[in-house]
Amino acid sequence: MRTAPQGMGRRGRVAGRPRPRVWRMRSHLSALLVVTMLVTFAVAGAAILLARLPAIERATQAELQAHVEQLAGRLELLLGTAQNRLELLDTLARDAPAGQAERLLDEGLRAGLPLDAVYRLSADGRVLAAGLGGEWLRRRHELIGSDLSANALFQAVRRGPAVVWSGRHMSLRGGGRVAALAVRDAAGQVLVAEVSPAVLLQAVRVAAGRRAATLWVVDRNGDVIVDTGGGREQGPLNIRAWPLMQARLQGRAAEPIFRHEGRTYHAAVAHSAVLGWDFVGQAPTGWANPRVRQLVSYMVSSLAGCLLVGLLMAPFWAQRLTRPLQRIVRRAERTTRGEPVSGDWPRGHVAEFNRLAGDLQSMAEALQERERKFLAIFNASPVPMSVTDAANAYRLLDVNEAWCRELRSSRDQVLGRTATEIGLWTEAQRSALLGRMQGQRASAETVLLRGDGEPMQAQVSAQRVALASQDLVIWAIMDIGPQRRIEQQLREMNQQLGERVAQRTEALAAANAELSATVEQLRTAQDELVRAEKMAALGGLVAGVAHELNTPLGNGVMAVSAMAEAGRSLRAAQAGGLRRSVLLRTLEQVEQATDIAGRNLRRAAHLVHSFKQVAVDQTSAQRRSFELGDVVREMVASLTPSFARTPYRIDVQVPACGLLLDSYPGALGQALGNLVQNAVQHGFEGRAHGTVRITGGRSDGPGEDGRIWLRVADDGCGIAAAQQDRLFEPFMTARLGKGGIGLGLHISQAAVENLLGGSLKLCSAPGEGACFEMRLPPRAP
Repeated sequence: MRTAPQGMGRRGRVAGRPRPRVWRMRSHLSALLVVTMLVTFAVAGAAILLARLPAIERATQAELQAHVEQLAGRLELLLGTAQNRLELLDTLARDAPAGQAERLLDEGLRAGLPLDAVYRLSADGRVLAAGLGGEWLRRRHELIGSDLSANALFQAVRRGPAVVWSGRHMSLRGGGRVAALAVRDAAGQVLVAEVSPAVLLQAVRVAAGRRAATLWVVDRNGDVIVDTGGGREQGPLNIRAWPLMQARLQGRAAEPIFRHEGRTYHAAVAHSAVLGWDFVGQAPTGWANPRVRQLVSYMVSSLAGCLLVGLLMAPFWAQRLTRPLQRIVRRAERTTRGEPVSGDWPRGHVAEFNRLAGDLQSMAEALQERERKFLAIFNASPVPMSVTDAANAYRLLDVNEAWCRELRSSRDQVLGRTATEIGLWTEAQRSALLGRMQGQRASAETVLLRGDGEPMQAQVSAQRVALASQDLVIWAIMDIGPQRRIEQQLREMNQQLGERVAQRTEALAAANAELSATVEQLRTAQDELVRAEKMAALGGLVAGVAHELNTPLGNGVMAVSAMAEAGRSLRAAQAGGLRRSVLLRTLEQVEQATDIAGRNLRRAAHLVHSFKQVAVDQTSAQRRSFELGDVVREMVASLTPSFARTPYRIDVQVPACGLLLDSYPGALGQALGNLVQNAVQHGFEGRAHGTVRITGGRSDGPGEDGRIWLRVADDGCGIAAAQQDRLFEPFMTARLGKGGIGLGLHISQAAVENLLGGSLKLCSAPGEGACFEMRLPPRAP
């Protein structure tokens, strides 16, 4: 069975996700090469621009400053020539007659720097002579005699230096503002020469050479008298208050940048001390700088050239790189379609493509091996399975061998056909099953027809699997006819079993009632045994005390008999005459008998008192305050007669006071007596000697709450480890049939834990004796 791979195929797309725009790898590589080249060039170009632009700006600033300073020097030379010529004219015209002086002045206008007019003024400011040209030659008489005493230039040359340049001189010819030079001679007469703005502009341009920078000539008042940038600022603009001019006037370095009419310019200022003027050079910054534009143009041109070269070379290089990959893709497509291929996958000159080809080859071999394994598993499955195409009327694509065996049809007969066409079931059965499908699964029981026409009751399960190019349904069929027959048999057996269970339940109920009665009888017998054990212990105590009382009472009776005999002897001696010696002997006998009788009677009274206290405590189970030492000693005293004729002894080491308890002395004495009796009966069995040591004290450790401990330890044979876990269970005894019923330790533990509120623990090892420890609270619950 072969199906399309899951996911997006060559022309498919992932469900629910728009198909992205797909390019061929050759286009990707071409674009990558071009973009890489452009990015590299852009980064390099940006680095060059970042490094060169500040250098260009600095070079522009430095060149502008040098140019302005050179301009100032050249213009000083150029205008100094005019100044020298004017001084020469002044010398010539001073001694010449009036008519000749005017002729000399007219000729001076046409030699060297062109001058518009030359006036010779008297010391009081009147025009003595005028050198003119053009139409003003005929109007010379209009100017002779004019009073220029109020003229600013005349006032400046009279009060100041002998030579003064001005850019704000009002021309006598037309009233316009022109540049003028005034020279004062020794006699106080002044020679004034007018220079038109056009002439001065031409002089500045000649001095500036071919430099493209805009130059302003600024007079001492801050007015721009020359503007080489078209003359827009010539006349109306005054820059005296500008920061660059203020810096020059204050002797500081001029500001290198200034803004004018929304644009930023480099600024350079040079001052001419000879002319009294400032020369301001301007050069545009940023993109307006021709050098910057030229550099950027070079970079853009280079980028365009690189782009053109990249567009021409990238496709060829990309095709060379992707040719092996295209062969790998074609081989992968053939493998995906399941076409038989042989040999190694294509290799090329790119290591990654070779590695990809090797990995794809390994993957293809693994997929083929996996497909073979899948087909083997599919065919080896004991469950009949089939695969149908949901998009093509559920036609069978593949069936396994179990399906062929179970439904008795061959694969060639059914592949490519629907289940309805081969008579497996009806269309209604299939529709009903698919109608029950929840999500991607469906399951139902139905009756199928095998290939030989035999019906089969089956459990049919369907699983829908959506692939990229196919919608498949996997069917599993299980013959449940035998199972249903077995279920029917089980139902019949269950019915029979129910009847049997009912009968057995009645029998169990009767047995349970009988068992409950037996348990109640056993519980009553156990209580009777416990009471019998207590009474037996008390009877043994009574027998021991009675036996112990025989000795003092017998001695007392003997002493009383001796006193009676002495009295009779004294009375007989009195009849025959009482002698002193007889009286003394009789008195001595009476005293001895009285002493013996008194001591034995006191001993008997002490025994009776101890027995009475123990008997009262054990029979009444009353609660009272008592000293532990008193109860222990009373109990030992009552047990001593039992040990009178044995080789065993009891050693008591309990303080007489300081261990006060508010508890039940009877339960404590009973537990203590059982522990002592247990030591004698079990620990000392078969031994010629033995000691039971009773010790007590108070625990003052953390968490003890002042608990009192009482230990009963013997040096007997000990208790086996296997018996220690069950030692306190009822009827647990090693002397069964020898007078022991196994309730002594159980009664002791119950008394200590339930009534006294304490605990009873055992510590023993075979051959090392046994130690029972009670831990009792000072106040019982």
